[in-house]
Amino acid sequence: MLDAADFVLHGLTLRQLATGEQLADIIDEDAETITTHLDAATADGKAIAARGAYMITPAGRTHLDGLYPEAFAAQRGDPALVDTLADFEQGINKQILAVMTSWQTVTVDGAEQPNDHSDADHDAKVIDKLARLHDRATVQLAPFADADPLTKRFLARLEIAQQRVDQGDNDYVSNVRIDSYHTVWYQMHEHLLRVMGEERDE
Repeated sequence: MLDAADFVLHGLTLRQLATGEQLADIIDEDAETITTHLDAATADGKAIAARGAYMITPAGRTHLDGLYPEAFAAQRGDPALVDTLADFEQGINKQILAVMTSWQTVTVDGAEQPNDHSDADHDAKVIDKLARLHDRATVQLAPFADADPLTKRFLARLEIAQQRVDQGDNDYVSNVRIDSYHTVWYQMHEHLLRVMGEERDE
């Protein structure tokens, strides 16, 4: 496991640029404590700060890369988790990405164009498929949720985003300015890859 300071730094890799409050939503820690750790990381050259937000530096990433093998040795040595991630990568993850593409673009006369969301039937089909994939992802990633509290938190955040979509707030499909389904999925995927020592392939 990572210690508290390095866990905060790890959280910063999942959002790229974040305030203490924003990281608190991701890793479920006190925002004031997070900011204290981020200030210390900035002083050590592992992060940089600007206008109240923080970004990890190459030195910070190198630091974490050196810690991950030992910190996540149990997860990386678990055949069930290795197989789960492989299935996830080749199946539901690719399907979720395809759903997001379908939400953001439409094909008109053979050419892809930004989706202006004027076709309610198209959008309804995408939302229905997202809901079905969400249910499958929750089941498939249960082994990770059991082994890793942060994955469990990501699944809970995805459930919140899905509920917002179900209630008609379509911004929660993929809006990058909020904790939309796509935003949280990206963060969770990055976390899983770092835990298991894999590289993003898309």
